Amino acid sequence: MKSLFRSFFTVSFYTFLSRVLGFIRDILIARYLGSTVIADAFFVAFRIPNFFRRVLAEGAYSAALIPVFSGVVLNPKDEREASDFVENTTSMLLFATVILTILFFFGMPYIIQVLAPGFTDNKEAYELAVHFGKIIFPYIIFISLAAHFASINNVHERFAAGAFAPAILNISFILSLFFLTPFVTTAGHALSYGVLIGGILQFLYLYRAVLNFYRPRIRIPVLNEKLKKFFKLFLPGVFGSGVIQLNIVIGTIIASFLPVGAISHIYYADRLNQLPLAIFGIALGIVLLPSLSKAIKQSDQETTNNIQNRSIEFSLLISLPSAIGLFILAEPIIHILFERGAFVAEDTLYTAKVLSYFALGLPAYIIIKVLVSCFFAREDTKTPLYISIVSVITNVVLSLLLIGSMREMGIALATAISAWINALLLYVFLYTRNLIQFDDILVKNSFKIFINSTILFVAIYVLNGALFNNIIENSVLVNSGLLLLMIFLAIIIYFALVIVLKVLTINQLREYLKK
Repeated sequence: MKSLFRSFFTVSFYTFLSRVLGFIRDILIARYLGSTVIADAFFVAFRIPNFFRRVLAEGAYSAALIPVFSGVVLNPKDEREASDFVENTTSMLLFATVILTILFFFGMPYIIQVLAPGFTDNKEAYELAVHFGKIIFPYIIFISLAAHFASINNVHERFAAGAFAPAILNISFILSLFFLTPFVTTAGHALSYGVLIGGILQFLYLYRAVLNFYRPRIRIPVLNEKLKKFFKLFLPGVFGSGVIQLNIVIGTIIASFLPVGAISHIYYADRLNQLPLAIFGIALGIVLLPSLSKAIKQSDQETTNNIQNRSIEFSLLISLPSAIGLFILAEPIIHILFERGAFVAEDTLYTAKVLSYFALGLPAYIIIKVLVSCFFAREDTKTPLYISIVSVITNVVLSLLLIGSMREMGIALATAISAWINALLLYVFLYTRNLIQFDDILVKNSFKIFINSTILFVAIYVLNGALFNNIIENSVLVNSGLLLLMIFLAIIIYFALVIVLKVLTINQLREYLKK
């Protein structure tokens, strides 16, 4: 468990670095594009490649490859078996993504009609989205191969390269805004080229990392038993693991019928909501799956139960305070980060409300990452798929019911509710199959965590009213300082309560943080 959490903190650190760069990127996008037609068009065009990025790099691909590849690495038939598997899957992935890219490139006008049906009444937005989409879509080839190489490194417990790679995309975004914008038609064009360049650089970086273990050659894929098993897990795993991202895509589709700016409000709010999800939830899922897969394949039931229980406990420990912080501090966070240039006060108000509703589902999003890994480690990707279908249907129905009275906020609330339904159903299916059993430590500590979180909620609510009552009049520097002070005080209060109530002892905390 100590090595698991040390790996977790490694991934979290690099993920945090990437997300800081991501916020700088989003601040610049908000400054250059705001919530304009160009911004909406770019976010729609980027939605499909970004969906593939999030699903492949953050869940589905690893869910299929790691359990199969772990078996090859742990119990190889011969020295060549692992290299053969890597070459076969690499070649298969390359050919599949090239074909997919060609189809999507020529079918982009129809794809945009599906993604943003509301754009059919806005010729400018539609044409821009089609153009941006054609520039961006080859990115899928490179990000798919990058995710492939990251998963291979993860099996060998080398997590740093895959965790750092997203930072390359954000750097490419930032540089493209500064250096390409003067030479292209709009900042949206510069960002589109930045996506493609970033994908190429990520691929090259992770290809170099995988050379420490293998030197994959491109060849005609052979549909052997290992590859069949991989496909059997991958196809349902795409949807089972990517339900959160799929719900965001659905939200974008529905939001296209709302006034200009709604899609952008959802994008900016989702970006902030993704910060704790990436740093904690995705990082935990990345390091959890290889460890859990190996424990299950070795029939080590005690280790399996311990990993599952401690992972859920840790999810609650970090997700509840994160959700509370985003829920209460949504408006000052959005104001400080984005309200400048083309991003006006009205955009802050709507984006903050969307973020607050997204935050209600944050604990569920992170718990889903753990529970889904419990299925994937057992080579079961179908059950999460069936559950995700229920979640998606729930999201669509609720979004359509709430959008009339709540606009884009209704979409965010529907997404949060569907996430909780997803998490609950995952747990029920694990429990009824006797695959998960909560131990006494988890039950006791969960109760303490809820007490801690309740006290934290009151403390942040009071501090928010005291510190940000003059937020409009204060300078950006003053507001930023107050926000950092608020976050610092909240962390001190929460972890003081954690220690006092003995959710974690000082020694345990020291061991988890030890490099």
